[in-house]
Amino acid sequence: MAISGNRRGGRRSKGERHLVGARMPVQDANKLRSVAEAEGSTVSDYVARIMHEHLMTIDVNSLHGQEALPISRAS
Repeated sequence: MAISGNRRGGRRSKGERHLVGARMPVQDANKLRSVAEAEGSTVSDYVARIMHEHLMTIDVNSLHGQEALPISRAS
């Protein structure tokens, strides 16, 4: 007898993801875990949200110190 899987159960997909890791001091990691748990989140989801919020404030074009020229002005 074959066991059929739960085709409609489980967590909804969050889309394509990449693993980004960082090593941090143990005390900071423990605090991070506590904060994420207090917010009802996983550490991974908490860090992803915080990083997303921070990255939304950065203009990638300004990192290189030069604005991209519009195509019509580039020639």
